[in-house]
Amino acid sequence: MKYTIETMDNELCNLESNDEKARKKASSHFMRAACKELGTKDTKQIKVWFITNTDRYISAIKKETNIDTIWNNVYTLQSFCARYIHLSHLYKADSDIITEDKINHFEEESKKYVRYLLETQKHPKVLQAVASFFWIYEEAFVWDVFIKVLEKKRDKLTLSHIKIAIRQCYSSSQSNQVKKYMSEQQREELIAILKEKNILQKEISLLENM
Repeated sequence: MKYTIETMDNELCNLESNDEKARKKASSHFMRAACKELGTKDTKQIKVWFITNTDRYISAIKKETNIDTIWNNVYTLQSFCARYIHLSHLYKADSDIITEDKINHFEEESKKYVRYLLETQKHPKVLQAVASFFWIYEEAFVWDVFIKVLEKKRDKLTLSHIKIAIRQCYSSSQSNQVKKYMSEQQREELIAILKEKNILQKEISLLENM
């Protein structure tokens, strides 16, 4: 699928509509765009679109109440920030439109929105998305959120995201043994709940060796 400024503009209108199905479909469109392979012909257009439409896009997703669509939206923010911003050195998407201030604005607005969800949402699916988003910034509080999620939700999608975070945490802790990526209490509580639920055996081993 090609992502042009025009098609993304149209999907933004759908994201702002009162039609729940249209919003969910639009959220999937933006999620796929944020996850698309970097360095393609679409990379520059996708980055330009998100950066120049920050306020309108964030305003649209703030109004969303459907849990699945909220998850899509948060994962879109996570993927875009992690890939199009943090990995920008891996591809060329030079544009006079994309300034450092605008990039910072996108990240700050994304963080504000996701932190708002952390304060207002109780659904474990949303909380998993919130924790996964903030893990790209290596925020230690995410482990408390993941532990809370595991008490209620253990589907494959949830476990896959927690598995990724644990493996990344282990890898980071091995390469930088000075920085603490999780507290000893968090590590022990995470190991305990994984053992109690009898899940993620390989990740338990990694945690035990951190």
